Amino acid sequence: MNTVTVGDLTLTPRQLKVVEQPWDGRTLVTAGAGAGKTTTLTYRLEHLTRVEELEAAEILVLSFSRAAVRELRDRVDRLAVTARRVRAQTFDGWALALLRQMDPHRDDLAGISFDDRIQMAIAAIDAGVVESFEHGPPAHVVIDEVQDLVGVRREMVEALLDCFSDSCGFTVVGDAAQSIYGFQVSDMEERAGETNRFFDWVRASYAGDLVEVTLDDNFRARTPEAQVALPFGVRLQSLPTDPAAANAGASRIHAELCSVLDTAPDFGDLSEQFVQDSLRFHGGTTAILCRDNGQVLWLSEKLNSYGVPHRIQRSPRSRPVPVWVADLLQASGGATMTEERFVEIVSQLPDVTDDLSRVWRALRRVAQSPRNQLDVEALRRAIAEGRLPDELTANPIHPLVLSTVHRAKGLEFDRVLVVEPEPIATEGTRETDPPAEARLLYVAMTRPRDDLYRMKIPKLWTMRKAAHNAYPVDRWFLGGRQRWARNGIEATEFDVCGEAPAGVREPVADPVETQRYLRECVRLNDEVELRRLHDLPASPTETPPYGLFHDGRPIGEASGRFRGDLWRLLKINRGFEVRRWPERITGLRIDVLETVAGSAAASERSGLGDRGVWIAPRLCGLGKFVWSDTTEEGGAGE
Repeated sequence: MNTVTVGDLTLTPRQLKVVEQPWDGRTLVTAGAGAGKTTTLTYRLEHLTRVEELEAAEILVLSFSRAAVRELRDRVDRLAVTARRVRAQTFDGWALALLRQMDPHRDDLAGISFDDRIQMAIAAIDAGVVESFEHGPPAHVVIDEVQDLVGVRREMVEALLDCFSDSCGFTVVGDAAQSIYGFQVSDMEERAGETNRFFDWVRASYAGDLVEVTLDDNFRARTPEAQVALPFGVRLQSLPTDPAAANAGASRIHAELCSVLDTAPDFGDLSEQFVQDSLRFHGGTTAILCRDNGQVLWLSEKLNSYGVPHRIQRSPRSRPVPVWVADLLQASGGATMTEERFVEIVSQLPDVTDDLSRVWRALRRVAQSPRNQLDVEALRRAIAEGRLPDELTANPIHPLVLSTVHRAKGLEFDRVLVVEPEPIATEGTRETDPPAEARLLYVAMTRPRDDLYRMKIPKLWTMRKAAHNAYPVDRWFLGGRQRWARNGIEATEFDVCGEAPAGVREPVADPVETQRYLRECVRLNDEVELRRLHDLPASPTETPPYGLFHDGRPIGEASGRFRGDLWRLLKINRGFEVRRWPERITGLRIDVLETVAGSAAASERSGLGDRGVWIAPRLCGLGKFVWSDTTEEGGAGE
């Protein structure tokens, strides 16, 4: 067998064929679940920099999810030598960087939706902004997870490759069997048309010199139990293009996957002590994978009630900035910082676990700092605009993770518990998408390295999606026996106000002492609650203000976005006037503490220095309403 070695690993002949394509080659790689895709891309980047002698800045690496970016970054750091300076970015992160390149002084990008940024990035590509980058246009583009390129993200990547088709090579990798983000296109007919559309575009556009390689070995699943779903990948990749035929074929595959899952062991009921201990004390990593976030919230509440530690997997777009970044900026003491000063500060911070030279390079890149200096103010702006590198904003590692299948895409675990899926709805239902449901179950069943289990949970009749409200809200909520009942609301990453340090506004407290309390006393998964501060709404479409309390102590205030979403949830129909609000919202949890960047004047007035950064909590979980009376089931409709 031909091999190439980086470290102590060996490549298969097909992996080697991908790795050794010339820098200006056009390569389309189909990589099944666990087929060694990330390792292949790591070797590919090493070949491009070591053998083809491309500079790191000449290589653009894009992927759909932050999880995939982090995994590739970790693999490159561990296995590569010359490719260590190559940077991987999400599509959304690269689009934002492109817009900043086009107009460095624009300060409203953080408030623009992801899809609108992508549309603006397409216009920037067409206007030649990529050519104005410091290092010029890319010589080679590596694109991961191309099966999830739908809608405007597909158009952006096509525009990028079109723009440099005469001077740039590419390596694109994907697996049609794992295409699970089609729901981003709401129209069902348009969604069906997006299936495999990027693959078809690449084949048609580069038919003369495209090299196609299929990686079908499996390096993830180490046991027969973990391999049971793998044979379905080829069938999912080759579903017919005709919608009716695709639906029929996918429905059969879904039914067969359900039958295979039925043969997996039942993990048991969470109320049993043995099951709880099996989750607490397992020596490896475990994921419980759910169809939707309503199931995640329900399971999280159950595990909390039994005292089982766990973490909820965040959205791929969630980018919390670590607390140590605020500590770094507040201790910097000048407009710029040398690497020696950076190491001196950061080496004293307990939360920095990454290689310091890697962190230094990542911060300098995002701050566009010259001459081995870090521009402190530019870094603060990058934080405010959500531009911190993806590899520095990843989820913390936890041995037990609750996740939707969508959010677990690209991840793998020693043990996976799949919540048993519902049968596909009967034909003729407009919202039915059998190919998506079959691919989703396939992705869930191909995440384990060793053990696959199934888990039963009850039908969650009271967990509902507020997107179907009279005033739609992209949150789950807790209903009740009556359709109008509103008894709880899902927490999101946007629910704590970051406009000023905690304590400056209601509920009033000492900002300096509150920052100390957050650092020293508030921990992951601690329970917190929101308390209504008074009965005066901030606007006709918001509830009154709520303060965030931890062990009775104020640590923040609810954001305007939360107050607006809560008002929309309580407004059960367009003619109803909301005049009743929960007194408290209990059962919320601390997801993470994050660095927030805002006004330097606000931080200085608060006694927190003039850097314009402070720390704030993010929330997760399902908050339950406590009304001002003692009714068991409350809501805006009573």
